[in-house]
Amino acid sequence: MPKLVHAHGFTLLELMVAIAILAILLTFGLPSFTTTARQNCAVTTANTMLTVLSAARSEALKRDRLVAICKSIDGTVCSDAAGVSWDRGYLMFVDSDGNGVRGGTETVLKTEAPLSTCGSITGGTSFANQVSFNGLGKPTGNGRFDVVANNQTDIRRRVIVSPSGRPRICNPDIAVSSSGTACGTAP
Repeated sequence: MPKLVHAHGFTLLELMVAIAILAILLTFGLPSFTTTARQNCAVTTANTMLTVLSAARSEALKRDRLVAICKSIDGTVCSDAAGVSWDRGYLMFVDSDGNGVRGGTETVLKTEAPLSTCGSITGGTSFANQVSFNGLGKPTGNGRFDVVANNQTDIRRRVIVSPSGRPRICNPDIAVSSSGTACGTAP
C-alpha cells in the first residue's frame, strides 16, 4: 500500500496574513525606533564631548599648564573656518604660547576625527573655534556646545562649561534641570 505524504509548511493564506501583521507592526514601530536612535545619537555625542572637555581639564590640572582643544579636520592643524563644526574632529594640545592655535612645537595630547557621525556639534560664541583650560582647571571663558542629532532641531542636548571649568550636559528643551539650574545659562 502506498503511504500518504503530508506536506509540512504554510499555506499561501497563512503566509499573507503573517506578512500583513509584520507590515502593520513595522508601520507603527519603525518611526518610534528612528526617534529613539536619534535621541541616543544626541546623548552619545554630548557624552563624547563631555569626555573630551573633562580630559582636557584633567590634563591642564595634571600638567599645571594651559591645555587647549580646537576644531580640526585632519588632527594636525586647528581649523577656524565657519563651515567646520566640532563634530568633524578635534585636536587637544599643550598651548605654550596661549593663543589657542597649535604651533609646530606644541605637544599634541590627543586627536580624533570625526568626533561624531550621527550628530552635529557647534560651539557657542565663546567656544566657536577653541576652548582652553588653565593650570587650575578653569576655562578661558564660559560657554556651551550644542549637539543636534542628524539636523533634527527637536532632538538636541547642550554641553555647558561653567566658569569653574566643570562641564555638564543638559536638555535645552527642559527649562530647569533636576539640579535646579537652567540649561541655557552659559552663552
